[in-house]
Amino acid sequence: MYGTNTGNLFLELENTGPDISGTLRIMDAEHGVAEYSIKGTFDEKLKLSGDPVKGPPDIELGTLTAEAILTPEGNIRGTWVTSIGTGGAFTAYPHHGAYPENVGQAHPPIARQLYTKNIFLGSVRLFFSDVKQLISYIQEDFNSSQPVVTYNVRGSQVTKFAEDFLNEAHSLGPLNYLKITTQEPEPGGYGINRLIVVELNAQGINEVRGQSIQESWVIGKTEATAALLKPSERVLITSYKKFGLGLNHITFLAMLVFMPEIANWKDRALFVSVVFFCLP
Repeated sequence: MYGTNTGNLFLELENTGPDISGTLRIMDAEHGVAEYSIKGTFDEKLKLSGDPVKGPPDIELGTLTAEAILTPEGNIRGTWVTSIGTGGAFTAYPHHGAYPENVGQAHPPIARQLYTKNIFLGSVRLFFSDVKQLISYIQEDFNSSQPVVTYNVRGSQVTKFAEDFLNEAHSLGPLNYLKITTQEPEPGGYGINRLIVVELNAQGINEVRGQSIQESWVIGKTEATAALLKPSERVLITSYKKFGLGLNHITFLAMLVFMPEIANWKDRALFVSVVFFCLP
């Protein structure tokens, strides 16, 4: 699940004639577990709606609507929105579990440990070719899913598959927020997803996040993705933010430069007083 919220989902559906009903459980990466009662129809497209049943305390949950298609591989891929304005894209993969037809079949071992790595970046400026290269590189290790891009435009947050985003990127103008997310089931991970998230924010922290049951993969992929962005870092602005150099500091340094030129201590005291009252 990608978009304004990211995380894992588990969807159980039952078919009673033309109607579908079931339960959706969401594990939000930030807010925790939520459960929805789902109903809908399937006719070329899967159309679902749902009401929240359980959720984290103090977290508002809206009514959910989703529309998806069934891919040739048997996956469900589509988009979702809620009545409180959240939304995004999702991909669901079939997991048969321990139903009778699967009893006795060998299953891969359940993952006992999950590795996560975060790398914080300085100020980054990317052009269209840089974003395209970044998306292409992230996609290399993911075979059954495509990156999803979230960005702000005209005061709203929009989430699209990377291909659609790239087709429209030239008409969007400069973007101050960009988030690229890719995840798919871990090979041999028994339903655990591995993921890479690149989040760039002109007003906040730029970060590359990785998660996998394979420590070597998450370290390598996260560090390589961060290294790809390194040439686009703006060193001067990064240093400014890192060391917290503000207008007060600059004014103080300027005062130290000019003070030796003032021989009279009374004039020097007057100069310091003027500078002090001019500080923001």
